[in-house]
Amino acid sequence: MMPAPIEGRGYRLEFEFHPPLLTVHLRGVVSPEANLAVTTEYWQQIARTVREVGAEQLLVLDELPGEVMSDDDLLRFFDSLAGLGLEKVQIAYVEARLDQVPRIEYAQLLAQERGYQVRAFANEPEARLWLRYGGA
Repeated sequence: MMPAPIEGRGYRLEFEFHPPLLTVHLRGVVSPEANLAVTTEYWQQIARTVREVGAEQLLVLDELPGEVMSDDDLLRFFDSLAGLGLEKVQIAYVEARLDQVPRIEYAQLLAQERGYQVRAFANEPEARLWLRYGGA
């Protein structure tokens, strides 16, 4: 069963599920003033889909053109994800914008401090390699 795409406020989630891996293509444009709310919304959708299909691994391919949230918003964002089950999943996150990789790496550290098994990547092949051989 392939999960249906999800349309949200400025984003679209497209899924591929090949157990144990759920791949999410994240596309669209999110306005800067809605970044925290919309990012929280689509991650809640992703978490729900992870639970529904029983994925043990998650590959997020972020193709959104926007900026990474501020430090304060990142803290609020991670607080909003607590208890959704993503702590049990190995997560590889690919940021399409190379200029955003340092901010994504900072977000990775915040997530790891909260118990997430997550790693950020600048390209999909490295992310898939880590999921296959470098995780738990």
